[in-house]
This record gives sequence, C-alpha cells and structure tokens, in this order.
Amino acid sequence: MEREDLHEIFERIQTGIVIIDPLDHTILDVNPNAAALMGHKRDKVVGRICHQFICPAEKGRCPITDLGQEIDNAERVLINRDAEKVPILKTATKARLGEKEVIIESFIDNRDRKIAEERRCAMIGYIDETVMRIREPLLLVKQNLEDLAGRVDDIPAGSGILQAELQVEAQRLAQIFENLLDIQRAIAEGREEIPESYKAFITRE
Repeated sequence: MEREDLHEIFERIQTGIVIIDPLDHTILDVNPNAAALMGHKRDKVVGRICHQFICPAEKGRCPITDLGQEIDNAERVLINRDAEKVPILKTATKARLGEKEVIIESFIDNRDRKIAEERRCAMIGYIDETVMRIREPLLLVKQNLEDLAGRVDDIPAGSGILQAELQVEAQRLAQIFENLLDIQRAIAEGREEIPESYKAFITRE
C-alpha cells in the first residue's frame, strides 16, 4: 500500500488517531477525528504533551513507556476544549514510522455506551428498590387477609365491610403486579426510560 493511501486512511477513518513521541510524550500528529473529539484544530494540538488531552490522571504511569506494556487496551478519559472529561475506549501500541519509533493511540467516543450503561444501572436499581418495597406490603396483605378471615363471624351479614376491605387489598395487589409487569415490558422492549408508573410507585411515601 502506497504512503498516500495510508495517509488517506489516516485522514478519513472514523476513529481518533494520535501519534506520540515516546521520549517526551509530545503529540506529533492527530487525524481529523481525534482533533474533533478534542475540540481543537490540529495545529493547536501538535507539539503539546499528550497528557494535556488524554489520560491526565495517568501522567508518569504510561502503560507503554513507563509500565513496559506492548499494547494497552482500556477505558480512558479525553479532555476536550471545554475541559469536559469525555470517556473513550483507547488502544495504544508502539510502531515505527520510517526511522522513528512512535506510539500510536487510537480511540473512539464512549459516551453513548456510558449513558446506556448508566440507564441500565438505573433500571436495575429501580427493580431492586421495587422488590425491596413490595416485601412489606405483601406481608401486610397476608396479615390483613388472615385478620379478615378471623373476623368473618363478627361481621353482620350484608354489611359489605368485609367485601370493601378485601377489595382495597385486592387493588393494592393489582397495582403491585401491574408495576412489575410494566417494568418487565420495559426491559423486554429495551426501553431506555424508566416507566413513569414505576417512578410514582417507588417514590410513594
């Protein structure tokens, strides 16, 4: 493959690529995708220290130059122009460009996956909270039904009191089961938002 072809790939690939000098960690070049994620033009990045943009907490602990790894695959953080910490999935390895040894780092924006993970964790949290909250109501329902059963002989025929109390308890159970079905449907359908009925249920005082 010709050098021009490789340069065309470097410029057009939808992955951020940064070429770094392993001796002092200065950035030798970045492709357009990397510059876009950083929020800077290329000439504002080239010549700067890589830790100013990528893996700021790892300064002095570079997996390649300091820890002796051949390849590093990990979740890292990129600092953009607005000082926002952008989660990325990054791979770094040594390579030779002509006579010079360099570090080539490639990365992709990991924000969407992080958001999806956070929503999934939130959904799981709501499920756990719901399970915890329904234990006591179900025990109370059981106790109430037992109490009602023991009071049947004391209630005048046709008073409707027993029937009304049983209906209240039945409605409570129906609401609990409906909420459980709602969250089951949400999970099965891959919905990203927490069902509103669930939010109301688990935040009810």
